Amino acid sequence: MSIRLLPVIGICFGLIGCSTIQDDVKNDRSSAIAGCIKKVEISNQKFKAEASAYMGITRERLPQVFCDRMANAVASGKINQSDINGLIETGKLTAKFRFLKG
Repeated sequence: MSIRLLPVIGICFGLIGCSTIQDDVKNDRSSAIAGCIKKVEISNQKFKAEASAYMGITRERLPQVFCDRMANAVASGKINQSDINGLIETGKLTAKFRFLKG
């Protein structure tokens, strides 16, 4: 599945910041998630619709659930900086991002 590139870039950078995503989640998970949520909330409606449908959740729940799942995947080692970079470059959800479906 391909999702819109610009919102993905913004959301991923909301998690990443200036350090690696692993460091951000490890050192200040709450801030990493809060930044991600803000980016999801201001993302375009098409992204929200596609992401909600892909994840099987309502648009209202999307910001919190998306960011929690991303942070959990980083913390557990399911995805890393390289995976996020690949998502940013291609805008495509590879098999590694199945966790977004819950």
